[in-house]
Amino acid sequence: MKTLRLNWLLPVSLLLLAFSFSAFTIIGNNEKVKGSGNIKEETRTEGPFRSISTSGSYNVYITPGSKNDIRIEADDNLLPFIVTKVSGENLEIYSKKGYDIKPSKTINIYVTMDQLEGLSSSGSGGFYSKGKLKGGNVKFSFSGSTNTEIDLDASALKVEVSGSSHLNLKGSVPATRYDISGSADVEALDMQSSDAQISISGSGKLDVAVAKKLDLNVSGMGKIRYKGTPVINQSSSGMAKISKID
Repeated sequence: MKTLRLNWLLPVSLLLLAFSFSAFTIIGNNEKVKGSGNIKEETRTEGPFRSISTSGSYNVYITPGSKNDIRIEADDNLLPFIVTKVSGENLEIYSKKGYDIKPSKTINIYVTMDQLEGLSSSGSGGFYSKGKLKGGNVKFSFSGSTNTEIDLDASALKVEVSGSSHLNLKGSVPATRYDISGSADVEALDMQSSDAQISISGSGKLDVAVAKKLDLNVSGMGKIRYKGTPVINQSSSGMAKISKID
């Protein structure tokens, strides 16, 4: 009788173990969804937003305008897995939890906004302005390999960049601050500033235009080129290079 009971319990135990392992595998790994190659557009309506954050690989094109609009260009079967959500006044763009989407081409997202307060991204992709954007105190925060080209008029701008991100900035911002690490590269010769505070570590690079005051803290192999005749407060170490552009 005991032998019969053991013979019955053993396969049940193995079945439960296999089910548990299978469930763990499904839960512990994102399901991959490959793009169909059939590109479609979808327009979405969200609440008002003044900043944008992305996680993943998205190219975001920003047009100045009085009304917030969102238009997504992607593989038709991936559209349900692309989340656009406004939290506070921040538009969040990311892939639906539990799914790893594989688009056939870069996903493009077109937005319209009247005032810019911030941009942030982790991963790849980038932000591109289509016209001059307006803002007050603006903050950019990028990690990974984000590519960004922005034309901005604002009262102040803080830029935090890490990884291998590349930024091309132009416009007019009286007060700027740049915190650059890794191998990030920022080109801002066409952004006019009165005062700039700059901190660079690693092999980061920055080209900047400053009229009055330039505070520098550069370490490692960081490189700064500046245009203008500002008063300079400088602290540098390692193989840092600081030079003036005539």
